[in-house]
Amino acid sequence: KTARIVEAAGDQPVLEFGLLRAQGPDAGVYGARAAYIGGAAATSNLMAGKMFNIPVRGTHAHSFVQAFGDELTAFRSFAKTFPQGTILLVDTYDTLKQGLPHAIKIFHEMRQSLGKAFRNYGIRLDSGDLAYLSKAARKMLDTAGFPRAKIAASSDLDEYLIQDLKLQGAKIDIWGVGTNLITSGSCPALSGVYKLVAREQDRVLKQELKRS
Repeated sequence: KTARIVEAAGDQPVLEFGLLRAQGPDAGVYGARAAYIGGAAATSNLMAGKMFNIPVRGTHAHSFVQAFGDELTAFRSFAKTFPQGTILLVDTYDTLKQGLPHAIKIFHEMRQSLGKAFRNYGIRLDSGDLAYLSKAARKMLDTAGFPRAKIAASSDLDEYLIQDLKLQGAKIDIWGVGTNLITSGSCPALSGVYKLVAREQDRVLKQELKRS
């Protein structure tokens, strides 16, 4: 499943975001490992990253924004804690009228305080019409002077939706895939065949063969 998603994304990185929807903690950890083997660039699962030396990448949750008195304060706190690789989730309240303007304000503040060290930043979209929102966000970011800002997207993505978004010309740079990857979505079982090649009888191996 991961290999197909990665193929659909082309040269854009796929991040494994599945722990929230995994069928148990072990499935989340070992599913992240399998996703990395399948071609995912990184995982948001810190335990899998620690256990298997997988690169760890991610953003913050909507609950993080809601834990603050306002969105701007939440963004400012996150940017202060993670000045490198600052990806702000902009759709908690209103993507284009509130989230994007607040993210742009934070980027201006970071550029002023960090100077040339300000790099590896962007936004994440997690709901709504991702094609339309990504195009509008790209235009707003470019107009504000942040053409290098990355746009990440999540929200029940799979290889088919990624292909469809690409055909619509979506301005998405990074794909965060969770549910349909970690639960293996359209292929939850591996089709396999199990046969005996030999059995032991009186300490002697007798060969077995199925003919069909």
